[in-house]
Amino acid sequence: MKLEFDEELEKAFIAILESPAPEGKKKELVVHEFIERNPELIPTPNLLNHHLHFGVVVSKFPLDTSLETDYVYLTKSSDTWKVTFVELEVPDKKMFTNNKKQVDTSSDFNKAIAQVRSWQVFIEENKLEVMRRLNPIFYPIVMRRNPVEFDYQLIIGRSDEKNESPERIKILNRLRKETGINIMTYDTLLNYYRNSERYKKDILSLSKNKMKFKYIHTNSTMLFSYVSKDEFILTSNQKESFKLKGYEIDEWEQGKSLAVNGKQTMKNFSLSCTLDP
Repeated sequence: MKLEFDEELEKAFIAILESPAPEGKKKELVVHEFIERNPELIPTPNLLNHHLHFGVVVSKFPLDTSLETDYVYLTKSSDTWKVTFVELEVPDKKMFTNNKKQVDTSSDFNKAIAQVRSWQVFIEENKLEVMRRLNPIFYPIVMRRNPVEFDYQLIIGRSDEKNESPERIKILNRLRKETGINIMTYDTLLNYYRNSERYKKDILSLSKNKMKFKYIHTNSTMLFSYVSKDEFILTSNQKESFKLKGYEIDEWEQGKSLAVNGKQTMKNFSLSCTLDP
């Protein structure tokens, strides 16, 4: 469902970006938490024609034990998948040094680029393992044979810094081409929120090769048409909540697909149609 622009949400997010983190908390985590609780702020600029896969974003997706993304999301067309990995850096981090004689990128920015490039190298060498970790939402199975493209985003800093000179903009554009990383500032993120389609997304996380909901923000999901109880974890409260919305969770837990509108088994739907006068 498309959302109207929320000026108060925008102001609250800008305040977080421009304020120090509360004592005892890291600002990066504060920003991450705010975005996940307000997922209409998460930009998905490279969607294919089937839109955001299952309407979900996976938080803190691990590539392996030492490499962890801030989030990942999938999108597909009839013949291609695209998987996007995103790194969130602290908005206070500078992209450039204060060198007045020449334009140099900062050590913080260089480290962030190196982090994402390490993902690229790992995924190039371990594609099958990375996709295996995504199997709980990598449906339908028949489409797993289709080609998979990988995309990388880095969100860091503020646009005022990069806009200080044309040279800085040129350097960032060149880095985007050379690295294959979509470098965005938090102001770019805000521009997506202001000017692009706004919609809620459910937030998942991976736990011991199973997916689970971290935050449920939407009123409906098609996940239960595909994923099984062996791949997806529901808490007791989540089960009851879905039941109240008409999902046949007891049937799903018995290994049956909720193929009709993501809520009912085909058998029960057919039976209800037969009984309906």
